[in-house]
Amino acid sequence: MPARRSRSTVLTAATLGALLATGAVVASPAAYAADAPAATATATATATATAEPTAKATADKLSLQVDAPATVGRGGGPVEFTETVTNSGTADASFKLRVKAATDASPLAYQVIKVEYRDTDGTWKPLTDTVPGLTVASGATKTVQLRLTTGLHSYWTDRVSTVKLSSAVLDATGSTVLAESTKDVSAEYVTLEVGNAPTTAVIGGAPVEFDVTIKNPSASRFTNVSKVLQADKSSTLQMQKADGSWQNLTGTSLPHADGDLLYQLADDQNLAPGETFTRHLRLGFTGDAKIGTTYVHPQALLDQGSNYSPVSVGPQYIAINLTGSALGLSVQEPASIGNGGKPVEFTETVTNAGSSDAPFNLKLDASNPNARSDGRIALESLDADGNWKPVGLTFKQQPDGFHFIGSLNDVTVPAHGAKTVQLRLAAPLNNDWAGQSGTVKLSSTVLDRTGQYVLAESTKDVALKALDVQTKGAPTTAVPGGTPAEFDISFVNSSASAYDNVSPIVQTDRRSTLQVQKADGSWENVTGVPTSQPGADQVVYHLTADKNLPASTTVTKHVRLGFTDGAPIGRTYVNTWAVLGENTDFPASVGPQGFPVDVTSTPVSGTGKGAAGGDTTAVKAGLTSTSGGGSDATGTTTDSTTDTQSAGGSLAHTGSDGMLAAAAAAAGLLASGIAALFFARRRRSA
Repeated sequence: MPARRSRSTVLTAATLGALLATGAVVASPAAYAADAPAATATATATATATAEPTAKATADKLSLQVDAPATVGRGGGPVEFTETVTNSGTADASFKLRVKAATDASPLAYQVIKVEYRDTDGTWKPLTDTVPGLTVASGATKTVQLRLTTGLHSYWTDRVSTVKLSSAVLDATGSTVLAESTKDVSAEYVTLEVGNAPTTAVIGGAPVEFDVTIKNPSASRFTNVSKVLQADKSSTLQMQKADGSWQNLTGTSLPHADGDLLYQLADDQNLAPGETFTRHLRLGFTGDAKIGTTYVHPQALLDQGSNYSPVSVGPQYIAINLTGSALGLSVQEPASIGNGGKPVEFTETVTNAGSSDAPFNLKLDASNPNARSDGRIALESLDADGNWKPVGLTFKQQPDGFHFIGSLNDVTVPAHGAKTVQLRLAAPLNNDWAGQSGTVKLSSTVLDRTGQYVLAESTKDVALKALDVQTKGAPTTAVPGGTPAEFDISFVNSSASAYDNVSPIVQTDRRSTLQVQKADGSWENVTGVPTSQPGADQVVYHLTADKNLPASTTVTKHVRLGFTDGAPIGRTYVNTWAVLGENTDFPASVGPQGFPVDVTSTPVSGTGKGAAGGDTTAVKAGLTSTSGGGSDATGTTTDSTTDTQSAGGSLAHTGSDGMLAAAAAAAGLLASGIAALFFARRRRSA
């Protein structure tokens, strides 16, 4: 199985800044820790102009109550609170109120924490050290309105910390502490959670559903929060509406993030104090997505202003393993093909259970342990124009045999549909193995359009069948000038291939005669063609001019063979063959080793038909080097006995005790006679 990919893409600061400048909502993963503004307000850490007050006076009549906020949101709006000074004395009292806010959670704390007070004119002013000009009447109280802001900075955006609010009432000179208070305020951050986060998804399959929840746990109001999700460029996203229906969201391409899409989950950038924002989402991946791990980034982006990239709040990513199992493959392989025959059609169907069109490549691999040279197996595909075109195959030798590998690329199956590819498989004529039977293993694989990932696969076995030649009732003896012997020769095509290149022949001594029985029962003389091999003294009889042998068909010829006066007494051999590709550069013969006939001067009584002796036992033929398969053909057939033997083993009994000894001589005729007649048979390189 090809390796899976791993990719996590995040946005660059340059990209985010550019998109921000155009008003687009952009994403910034947490890795991009933007620098905060140098300062958001005048620091409140120290009083530089006033000396530190002395210890608290014991005679004062002023007390301090601080109603500090429980929480403040980092990066959110200010939270108001009050500090109240009570005068239990008998005279009015002038005082100063000093307020400090600090945290040890960040070395930049003084740059990101701000305290303001409401002036007498109603405006908010930064508190640099003390609130000046305060007076509280005898027996009365004085309430000062304040507000606390914790500014945005990536250093501490994702951590809860404590702001220590230290307040003191000083005398009018600011030298003596009259009352004081210390309060802790929790500085909270916006959180983002993913509910039911998916871990797997199917390319082109059903979308995965999950929740994105953004919370503001603080008392601050946020007005700068973009709720977004960044996902692969081959993704689709829907958001469920209040009525339960689904709204399609359109993503914005991020050019500096491999083309990832940024989806905006809401136009509103506000988060009220304590608000929880939840969206139920449905994420899918189109058929051109890549198999492997993809990374989805749900984010709350807090805007820092035009000079800075937004700060991202949320998990670094959600890792989703993409698979291609939405595609299925069904192969309707041919039951068989004929060795040396014509191609047989079949189909392969790719189904798509997904909701988007899916492009794919179809890899084809046909193999056989004996197909040991290029061109022995061929594949064709039906093009869109209705023409059969060869599939380019690469020949490879592998441990399990010889493979012929090709592919059809850039095919697309529609969503919720199927794509059927029409193909043809053949074992073209090759004289090195034309008589061999066996199995062609057809392996089909649906790959993604890059060719790297397997989406579906199938392996089928296709029977490879050679032509079979069977002889029944073959004579064993003959008398020169005697009555010819009758017997049957069957040419069996048990495969799904048709043949248009088959020459049925008989080869024997030139002092012979041969007739073929016609459909009306009459006999037709066949003229023997002398072989060209010196000293062979043989002729070849063509039993028919028709070279066609349809699929799953047996053609039987009833013949009678005689020998003329003057035929030499002794043993001769009769060979029944099917020649494939006669008059081509590379013809191939399929047939038995041949059967011997003893030519005698005295008839052998009680055997066969006519003057030649014989029996009803059949000789079943295959190629000299391999065994022929049994016939399961339909059409015109001739029954044969079970006492048969293919070439390559011992010959079947035919009524002569000398048959076993004849095997070697018959094999010699097969190797020499047919070669002389049909050109010098040039063997192809292995």
